[in-house]
Amino acid sequence: MKWLSTEVRDSMGMVAPFYKLHCLLKRAQMLLLCLGIAYLMAGSILLLQRSSIRIAQSNPANLPHMLSLAAPPTALRTAGLGMRARSRWAAIQSAPGGGAKVRRQGPASRSLGVQHLHRRWFHSLVPDSPEQRVSLHRSSTHKVRNVHYRGCFKLLKSTTGSFPVYSFQPNLTTQSCIETCTDKELLLAVFRKPHCFCTWTSSILSLKQQSDNQQCVGNLALNDTSTSTPSAATEHDHYQVYHTPVLDSRCKERMFLPHRSSSLVALSSFPGAGNTWVRHLIELVTGYYTGSFYFDGTLYNRGFKGEKDYWKSGRSICIKTHESGQKEIEMFDSAILLIRNPYRSLMAEFNRKCAGHLGHATDAQWKSKEWPEFVSSYAPWWASHALSWLKFGRHLLVVHYEELQRALLPQLRLITTFLNTTMSEERLFCAQSNQDGHFKRSGPQQPTFDPFTPDMRQMIDAFIHTVDQALKSRNFSGLPEEYLPR
Repeated sequence: MKWLSTEVRDSMGMVAPFYKLHCLLKRAQMLLLCLGIAYLMAGSILLLQRSSIRIAQSNPANLPHMLSLAAPPTALRTAGLGMRARSRWAAIQSAPGGGAKVRRQGPASRSLGVQHLHRRWFHSLVPDSPEQRVSLHRSSTHKVRNVHYRGCFKLLKSTTGSFPVYSFQPNLTTQSCIETCTDKELLLAVFRKPHCFCTWTSSILSLKQQSDNQQCVGNLALNDTSTSTPSAATEHDHYQVYHTPVLDSRCKERMFLPHRSSSLVALSSFPGAGNTWVRHLIELVTGYYTGSFYFDGTLYNRGFKGEKDYWKSGRSICIKTHESGQKEIEMFDSAILLIRNPYRSLMAEFNRKCAGHLGHATDAQWKSKEWPEFVSSYAPWWASHALSWLKFGRHLLVVHYEELQRALLPQLRLITTFLNTTMSEERLFCAQSNQDGHFKRSGPQQPTFDPFTPDMRQMIDAFIHTVDQALKSRNFSGLPEEYLPR
């Protein structure tokens, strides 16, 4: 018995370490389970917070005052960081009428729900003149996606005969033609009263076929004054071509650079200068993702997949940044310097701070003490940002936001040339037809009063003169005349 008990004691001594290991693993398992539960609870809380924010934003009058702002550089200096964090992962807070004869060769529309949604895009304004680009509104307070006039084209009857949808109506209007093509989920509306064609490709519309707009205007006037039934289209006729709100699936195709780039190109701007909009245009026209010095989950969820990629990876066509310190500037090999009218930039950034990427500050917020504090801190930063990049930037392309609005295609050609990438006509068409994107603030909603006091204007005007002279001293064109004090 004594020998047996010794044997048992020896075996128990061998088992003890395994028992302790077993207990440790059970505790680790419980710890992981608790961590998993905590993670799920945190995610649920974040979702509830987002839902409450959306509900609050549906009633602008209930929006809280803007959060207190950390002050960026308050003097015209070139060293140091701006408002953005140093870290790459710093979060940023923030159917035609009766009597129509329709021939359909392509697939039917997906659903009545989609058709109803498309019809909401069309309710009122369609251009009387084909040169106009018109925003179609469901109501005076609800802006929707734009219809873009592509031009006047001379097309053969054999070409239009191949289009999948054709509609004939004696009283056909441009609006009803565009509605027909949108309901059929086709990209182009080809209009010559009383004929309406719809198609999904723009490859048949070459620049060689484009004609003077007066040709289409003349045809329209002739048809309007004719009292007889319009005759069928001849062997070749001039047609007005519009791009409907339907987005070509090819425009959504984007990718990271197939080969990592050894040079880093910055897309630098002061906050509120339209950096996100220009990123959208660059991605459309090149087909490559843009990156960011920061991380914005909202932008990532809306399609900017380069937000999550490390900014030095070399996989993005260019990198968004608002930094203005010498060290941060010299990390880039070249840069696109985007400049916007400081009055517009300050208002846009204040709107973003108060109401997010797409919202507007309320009159109460414009009248609060946050607004003058914001201007006194951010107006000098607008100037120091431009001056720093002009001083320390190695290879610069200066782009003015207003010039990009006025002459989109020429400016995009300059940008793609600077980025050393090719731009196909299809990609250019993508940018032209979907230039607004998801992050253009809806409507020209402005405060009901001028938020800039005389003292504010005196300070900002002095900064405008300083930046204008700095641009000219570097052999760049000066600021647009609309910036300059009057």
